[in-house]
Amino acid sequence: MSKANFNIEDTVEKFSKIAHVVDFMIYLVKTISEHLSKLCENLESLPDAFTILEAAGLIDDVMNSMEGSAGLITKILSSIKKICDESKYYSLLSLHLALMFYHYDAWMLLRHSLLSAFIGYYSVAFTELRSAMESIVRGTVFDLLAIPQYRREAAELQKIKGFKNRAGFPELLEVLEKRLGDRRLSTSIEIFAIIDEELKEFNPEASFIKLLKQLKAWKIIDEELFQEADAHYAELSKHAHRIHPRFSEVGSRIIADKDWIELEPVPEELSVYLHSFIDFNGLLTYLVLKVFSIDLVHEEYRSCIDWKALEEDIQRASKLARNHRTWKKTRDLLKELRSLTS
Repeated sequence: MSKANFNIEDTVEKFSKIAHVVDFMIYLVKTISEHLSKLCENLESLPDAFTILEAAGLIDDVMNSMEGSAGLITKILSSIKKICDESKYYSLLSLHLALMFYHYDAWMLLRHSLLSAFIGYYSVAFTELRSAMESIVRGTVFDLLAIPQYRREAAELQKIKGFKNRAGFPELLEVLEKRLGDRRLSTSIEIFAIIDEELKEFNPEASFIKLLKQLKAWKIIDEELFQEADAHYAELSKHAHRIHPRFSEVGSRIIADKDWIELEPVPEELSVYLHSFIDFNGLLTYLVLKVFSIDLVHEEYRSCIDWKALEEDIQRASKLARNHRTWKKTRDLLKELRSLTS
């Protein structure tokens, strides 16, 4: 009798778990449906706050920033493969594999950030944009640490100690000096293999501004771009840390006199986000191309860039440069690179 009761209870429990799985799947489908509805509402809200022409122009700039960034980076790499040979393509890619890893990570965050914004989660979108910014800057720093001259001029990194007595950048720089000396890594992502072998407790303090200062000291960015990135990061951090209710999902609706329970669209908030999105794409593109240019100006790669194939994306960058400083820097970098490699 007790055995029969046990089996019945066991069966009931199993069916209960299956029912919960079904309920969860229904919940996910409803959530996706709600997000699609919110996506439409946010798009439809733009012409309510702006003219059709202004809204269309903003979306056009968003698309240009995405296509221009992806096009410039991928076409430079593919043109090396096309004009020169596969060995040079793989050589350049390997030299900057750490950067490309973080670039892809930032790109994934960027895509999800855009989706969050268009379904009305503006603070989430700003926070994801901040994470993407941290990712590409860290990737740039790690990539350059594969090169001796940058390792030995890393005063700002020396200030980034480990979190809670863990290993930080001073320990990493010491290990790299011992292991590599004057040698440049043939693949920059090997940095992480060294960290895994020598510094399993590597966990530097969060010091984004020090990373930016290091990039400025390395002359990867100038004072103007440093100030631009610093200010941009500070604004994004307000949303990430919710320093005031107006930087939260609910608070932004209350201030705009919108329905905060249903998360009614706030087109002005979406517009601010989209301008930040465009600016970040410019910064991301600039950093990748600037690091690439360290090698592209060398004789080995100088004749490998198909500038004709890049023309459409260069035009996109030039158009965006009219209203966005990060894209102005990217446009100017492209001009400089072209003059040195043509």
